[in-house]
Amino acid sequence: MAEKIVIGLTGNIATGKSLVLRMLQELGAATIDADKLAHEAMFPGGPAYQAIVEEFGRFVVDPDSGQISRDRLGRIAFAVPEAMARLEAITHPAVRQEVLARIKAAPAPVVVVEAIKLFESGLTEHCQSAWVVVAPPEVQLKRLVERRKMSPEQAQQRIKAQSPQGEKVARADVVIDNSGDLARTWALVKRQYTALLDGRTGAAQAVVAEPAPAPEVKPAAEVQVAEVSIRRAKRQDLEAMANLIATATKGALNPDLSQMMESLFTRAYIVAMAGDYVVGVAGWQAENLIAGLQDFYMLRDDLWPKVGQQMLDMIHDEVNKLSCEVAIVFILNQAGPKPVEFFESQGYTQAQAKDLGYLWKDAAKEWQPENSVLLYKKLREQRIMVPM
Repeated sequence: MAEKIVIGLTGNIATGKSLVLRMLQELGAATIDADKLAHEAMFPGGPAYQAIVEEFGRFVVDPDSGQISRDRLGRIAFAVPEAMARLEAITHPAVRQEVLARIKAAPAPVVVVEAIKLFESGLTEHCQSAWVVVAPPEVQLKRLVERRKMSPEQAQQRIKAQSPQGEKVARADVVIDNSGDLARTWALVKRQYTALLDGRTGAAQAVVAEPAPAPEVKPAAEVQVAEVSIRRAKRQDLEAMANLIATATKGALNPDLSQMMESLFTRAYIVAMAGDYVVGVAGWQAENLIAGLQDFYMLRDDLWPKVGQQMLDMIHDEVNKLSCEVAIVFILNQAGPKPVEFFESQGYTQAQAKDLGYLWKDAAKEWQPENSVLLYKKLREQRIMVPM
């Protein structure tokens, strides 16, 4: 196999670099999230935990869990530039070592390393191409307030705490403007990715399947579901996925292809196939040992016990590989009572985000859509990492 091509991907907060990461993954690249590795390094027992506690004091440790409170640490680091520099001096070496190990182990010929501190951490030394994702400050502010539920003041502080976008752009090989239509961003990413591969002799070429027409829509009752296969969702599934969501919610939700594409590039999705028909769909994401499940729909209510069970088992397998401690699922009210009944039969419990444990409630508040029911299930009795 030809030498790996490593793309370094960065961008300031809320510019959409994680969205671009998903797009590159769709094009066939292996992906590494250096920012998540930095968070993992701060867990008790992690390579940065003890040094951070010694540097910033026990104030940053949550007394109940023993974990470093990202909120408390963030209040110091984002308010005092010198504190941020001290924090990065601790985390960058540990993250860089882990990133290099994962690049070496990656099975794909192209590897993308997403890091908000790509240039500052020295990771660009190991990249053939540095990509910077940009968006205007007003777009960043809007996304932080609407999607991450930050106050305008907190969002402004986060934006100002980062180096100016212009400094990153000046050092970039490729600039991706993600301020407008998602389809335009996708076209730009695909063009730049293909151009990068075309410039490397012997590099594997991107194989991008264009969306195929969905099978002729049948009434849900007429779709035969004897055996199903479950796989990762692809762009050519988007129309069928949208049709299923509209059917499952009796028309209360009717997403267009642009909305479905944004969802696909925001979360991991799987589909259940009965022949050529999508009969089940589910999306999920994982962060800080927490799994969030969303957009879990069946074509018909009678499919929940069998198809829903198979899909949930697959997701549980995936999040267990990531050592997730809890799974939180969000069911929109428009989906009706059947999904809630199914998850309760699988050991999930209804709750309010504010009543969940440390870190769990923060993720739940950020991820939960309006007009939805929250259920959760603890996946393991003991925490993965405990204080030394």
